[in-house]
Amino acid sequence: MQNAKSSSNRNRKKNKRRTRAYVRVSTLKESQKDSPEHQEALIREEVAKEGNTVDHVYLDRDTATTIMGRDDVKRMIQDAKHGEFDEIWFASLSRFSRDTLDALSLKRILVNALGIRVVSIEDMYDSGKEDNEMIFGIISSVNQKQSENISVSSKRGIRQSALKGNFTGSIAPFGYKKIKIDNRKTLEIIPEHAEIVERIFNMYIREGMGEKTIVNTLNEEMVPSSTGKLWGVSSIQRILQNENYTGYVVSGKYESQQFYDDIEDLQNRSKRLVARDPDQYDRSESPVHPFIISEADFKAAQELRLLRGGGKRGGRRAYQNAFAKIVFCKECGCAMVTMKGKSRDGGKEYRYLMCSKRRRQGEQGCNNGKWMPYFELRDQIIEKTISRIHELINMKDVQRQLGDSAGFDDVDHSKQLKKLEKQISDSRKLLFEIRRQHMLEGISSEQYEFEKEMYEKEIEEAEVRLRSVNKKADEHKDWETLKRGLLEALYSLENKNNYDDAVGTRNMLIRLIDKIVIDKAGRIELHTVLG
Repeated sequence: MQNAKSSSNRNRKKNKRRTRAYVRVSTLKESQKDSPEHQEALIREEVAKEGNTVDHVYLDRDTATTIMGRDDVKRMIQDAKHGEFDEIWFASLSRFSRDTLDALSLKRILVNALGIRVVSIEDMYDSGKEDNEMIFGIISSVNQKQSENISVSSKRGIRQSALKGNFTGSIAPFGYKKIKIDNRKTLEIIPEHAEIVERIFNMYIREGMGEKTIVNTLNEEMVPSSTGKLWGVSSIQRILQNENYTGYVVSGKYESQQFYDDIEDLQNRSKRLVARDPDQYDRSESPVHPFIISEADFKAAQELRLLRGGGKRGGRRAYQNAFAKIVFCKECGCAMVTMKGKSRDGGKEYRYLMCSKRRRQGEQGCNNGKWMPYFELRDQIIEKTISRIHELINMKDVQRQLGDSAGFDDVDHSKQLKKLEKQISDSRKLLFEIRRQHMLEGISSEQYEFEKEMYEKEIEEAEVRLRSVNKKADEHKDWETLKRGLLEALYSLENKNNYDDAVGTRNMLIRLIDKIVIDKAGRIELHTVLG
């Protein structure tokens, strides 16, 4: 009897695997069964049926677009590389990732590269029993489609709610506050703020004031804005274009679109809000809250904006300033913009640079009232940039010849790389083997811990050397690529007949200049891409 009991204990110990769980905390209001507590309880219950316990739970609260960008996922992969667990459990692959590409990428890292067992309870997927990538891919694709359907359904619900007269915005327009009447979300007028909105429309429509003049008037009179700060042109523009002031609920002004920042790395992506055309906005069928501005006045304001050039445009204007988004005010940090004017006799036209915040908000916004003659400044900065870049390239080359990058050799780098990668791979195989032997009681715990520490140290040291070798190679390649690009831009700039083509000139300058800063005394700081 005693022998049978001892044998049973040995079998349980032999099958003991280091188990961890992954729990995803969703940002959506989903059913109770998807709560982190439910996911963890389900995993612990199923793991217990195999006679094991969960050693650690990865609680993923991140909202990154890609799974590889989440902190707990990074930690999980790092722990897996160090051999700290044998299997990872999920309540469902939908909690793992709702993007097929992300799910397959992570599965290949854990299962195929690191030999980790991946189990999804609700999907009945277990890589330890059968590593069927086709089934895994199908499950992931279904999860992705289900996620997309939920998103579409949610947006449809919000849209229908807005069309029925519910205000679905997170912040009420200036002049209103959000209230609830008979379970309907709507807007109520704040009289003292509504008066300011009415005044803005009156100044624009009836008094013939432009947006900048309105800003200066409100700031000079210290009229409070929605934020409690100074008024700006963009604040006035938002008010003049907000159709909610007519009593209608207007929504759907933006849509979420996915952008890929690097076509070579499809996981390097992000979601951004993109403005829709006003013709595509969703509007309630009739007014549903008290109006501040009549429909006639709102329409008149839009027509005026078109006449004055502030309404809908046919795409982005071509740059008129070769330093657009390159030159900044030192006093407030805002961009410097070009302005046009004529001599007093109305003859010669001239252009100059000035602080955009000073232009929008006047002296209250920024104390930099310096006007810089555009064409003289342009030629002066271009000449200085060409000279400075040549000087810095020569200096960098000398520093590299004297420093660690001297004598870089591609063949030698390739040999070092292969040697270190093989060393890391061999150590990982040995680490995996001693883990297996320890589970089968082939070696003692003391021997296991000793060898484990030794192999982990070897891996860590080799990885440090590998990073150092790769860093040196990357620095060499980066510098050669940068230098080649700089020399090409310099050649084009030096051989350009004139700089009046602002777009072409700017395209060359942005490759050479990081930023230009001008203070209120007109002093110029030139920061090139090399310093």
